[in-house]
Amino acid sequence: MNKKTHFLIFIFSFISIFTFSQNYPIQFGIKAGWNYSDVDAIDELGEPSGYLSGIIDEAYAGFVVEKQISVKSYIQITPTVSYTESVTFVELPIYYKYNFYKKFSLLAGPKLNYIPDEQFNNFYYFRNRFGISADIGLDYKLSKHFTIEGTFSKGFTKQFDQLLLTYYEAKRDVYRIGITYYFNGK
Repeated sequence: MNKKTHFLIFIFSFISIFTFSQNYPIQFGIKAGWNYSDVDAIDELGEPSGYLSGIIDEAYAGFVVEKQISVKSYIQITPTVSYTESVTFVELPIYYKYNFYKKFSLLAGPKLNYIPDEQFNNFYYFRNRFGISADIGLDYKLSKHFTIEGTFSKGFTKQFDQLLLTYYEAKRDVYRIGITYYFNGK
């Protein structure tokens, strides 16, 4: 087995232990919102390049599973699809969430992402379909069922080349703002 397979087995084992080992509730929900991407890359001369997305041309949506593990701590797993202007990402952030003040919580953790798009797209070359990022953010509990959140994701993996605009070894940083609805809010 390769390193990615071992990592995924570890993550799913870790999640299973927390899901079934505590007497705290599990919440389920959906989330959606807007992305703002900052793609860092290099051009054909090795100089800094890339692009910034527009304000309204990127979005994300996904499911939320949140397991409370102590009075103020949670583990949150959010399988998500992120739509950019040209490349789609399937993401799996795994957050540690800490309620630090009244209705405010800090979110932090790793995020795995995958590019499912077809390789025959003439403008992109997917050098690495799997990537790793680190996320940090805040959420605010609006009501029993709704929270709003803002996060920042720092990409570490050089995932794609944009052949038409001639930027290469692109890593994607993402700013997000969105809303979560919990079906069984508490």
